[in-house]
Amino acid sequence: MNTSNIDPTNSIHRSPLLRAFLLIALGFASFALLPIAQAVSPAPDGAYANRNTAEGDSALLNLSSGTTNNTAIGYYALLSDTTGDGNTAVGAFALDSTTTGTANVGIGVSALAFNTTGFYNTAVGYGTLFDNTTGAWNTATGFEALSSNTTGSENTANGADALYYNTTGSNNTANGFQTLNSNTTGYLNTAVGTQALTSNTTGYNNTANGAEALLWNTSGYENSATGVSALFNNTGGWFNTANGSEALYANTTGAGNTATGKQALYFNTIGFSNTADGVNALHSNTTAGSNTAVGDAALYSNTTGQVNTAIGRNALYNNTTGDWNTGSGVFAINGNTTGFENTGDGIATLYNNTAGYENTAVGGYALFRNTTGHKNIAMGYGAGDLLTTGDNNIVIGSRGTAGESNTIRIGDQAVHSAAFVAGINGVDKSTGKSVFVDAAGQLGTADVNSLLWPKGSILQMQPGSVPPAGFTKIGTEQTKLYDHSGQPSQVIWDIYQKN
Repeated sequence: MNTSNIDPTNSIHRSPLLRAFLLIALGFASFALLPIAQAVSPAPDGAYANRNTAEGDSALLNLSSGTTNNTAIGYYALLSDTTGDGNTAVGAFALDSTTTGTANVGIGVSALAFNTTGFYNTAVGYGTLFDNTTGAWNTATGFEALSSNTTGSENTANGADALYYNTTGSNNTANGFQTLNSNTTGYLNTAVGTQALTSNTTGYNNTANGAEALLWNTSGYENSATGVSALFNNTGGWFNTANGSEALYANTTGAGNTATGKQALYFNTIGFSNTADGVNALHSNTTAGSNTAVGDAALYSNTTGQVNTAIGRNALYNNTTGDWNTGSGVFAINGNTTGFENTGDGIATLYNNTAGYENTAVGGYALFRNTTGHKNIAMGYGAGDLLTTGDNNIVIGSRGTAGESNTIRIGDQAVHSAAFVAGINGVDKSTGKSVFVDAAGQLGTADVNSLLWPKGSILQMQPGSVPPAGFTKIGTEQTKLYDHSGQPSQVIWDIYQKN
């Protein structure tokens, strides 16, 4: 990724000509002070009382007699120090403006040059902490690191131009070239890696670990990015977590997203509350929210579909705008595009479903061929795998039939030879119709309440029933029946004889 346009060296703030004018002004100011700089006479040069050491033109020039433990080596090093104790300045203009600041370390040309009363700062490198005035507890290592800091405190910058523009921001940590380069007032940020969080200005509580992680973030807060270019384009989004190269790469203002894996939630821009765990999981998601994808390429094609859950490699892979789907298992609901409220639990369940909705498939390959059928229920390995476009079917342990609707199938006629159903035997039902099963296994009812008598010539039927063609009523008959508790009841039958 070419980010060469992010180059603070073009700023007038760091213009060599401007710096020269500043340093010349410092020089003239120092010469103006020469006649009155009589606190220590002669001016320090070498080792002096109270453990002060000065070596260089005008180093420690204005030191008061009670000041202790200062070391100044270089032209104008610690020039203005009056009562500050325990400072170390090595390099021309290092700690040049410090007056009462204590325990500062400036090593390098113009390191901590404008520091006045700031204390416990450490600056190593040309122009490090250059503009710091009262900021304290800062550590800067590298060319012009924390150069613009004025009053910000407890910052750590390690690397050329790290935290370069920081002025009042505090408690930031930047480790790497141009990390947190543009930060001005943002605080509690951590950036590790070349140009990590380099554009951040006011964002806070961000963590970027990896080259160009959170590179364009300006005001977004409480984001965590680990991996090269993770959350690369995030500007104002918040509460996002990206772990993996280019995870949440395109996110701008989306919030509350979690992406783990290379290019997980890659194209997400403003989508919110999404969770993607796996390489390319929710890769194409842009604005949709509340999706969960776990597994390589799970919900890969989803763009605006919401509240989907995909667990397993390529689960809900082709879903684009479908909502409220749950696919658990490798390739579960793989072909779905716009279908909604489908549930597939098992490998390749509802695999070919495209626009079908409100289907439930439990078991490997269940409802495998269903495309647009809706409100089907299939349970068992391969259950309903022959159904294609039918609706309102219930299949348990049966493959079903293509195109059929409103059918219940339990078991396989070619496999199952016995059926045991509890709660039927011994339970009296005085009204109702007889149930028959044909050779294909289909159940049905008829008005006939007993089997044909011998030779098929006599029928017993409920009163008022319509007899089959070719039968004539010949009378009635009373029969005593006993329920499961042994209590008798009288049943009246109409008797029909075959013509």
